[in-house]
Amino acid sequence: MYKNVIFDIDGTLLDTHDAALLGLQKALWQDYQIQQSLAELESSFSGTAQDVFDKYQIPTAKQQDFAESVLNCAFDFTDEIKPFAEITETIHQLSIQDIPMAVVTSEDQAEVDAVFKKTSIGPYFQQIITADQVSNPKPAADPTLLALTKLHAQASQTLYIGDSKNDVGSAHQAHVAFGLAQWGANPQDQFLEADYIFSQPQDILQVVEK
Repeated sequence: MYKNVIFDIDGTLLDTHDAALLGLQKALWQDYQIQQSLAELESSFSGTAQDVFDKYQIPTAKQQDFAESVLNCAFDFTDEIKPFAEITETIHQLSIQDIPMAVVTSEDQAEVDAVFKKTSIGPYFQQIITADQVSNPKPAADPTLLALTKLHAQASQTLYIGDSKNDVGSAHQAHVAFGLAQWGANPQDQFLEADYIFSQPQDILQVVEK
């Protein structure tokens, strides 16, 4: 049983899949005339920004500008972003039980402020660890360790819930148990290293200490 919970955002709390891929698709064409179908962009959703830069050979000097372009393009599709079914109720139940919760994300603070904090579940989280707060973002342990510090939590009493290899990597390098958010994970990815596999958000309540 766990006393603290850390969540990823994209693909775990929020269904950002369509908005993220549509934004990337638009930015690739707008900035570099690279035409890709959404299916061809699918692997980019669970990867890092650097994975995208490398795949599409975005010059180092242009990477920051391109990241901003993708974000701006994604804003055109914010109507597609919403909490997954049952997430709001699950977060509410954890809050009622006074379970300390944090977010660890590969987004930077500006992205979190622009989207996540404006959603219905944003106010439930006082501790939000963004990629620009640490020297080494996910899959390194740094952001998860910072979340533990801010929660005043022990690793052995904490559960990290995410949908990607970067999430499980960060959790396990920080010696934190990992639960797969199966509802948002890429079905083509194998997560043999996951400590738990949750098929729906309310399954989380079964392993969190009341």
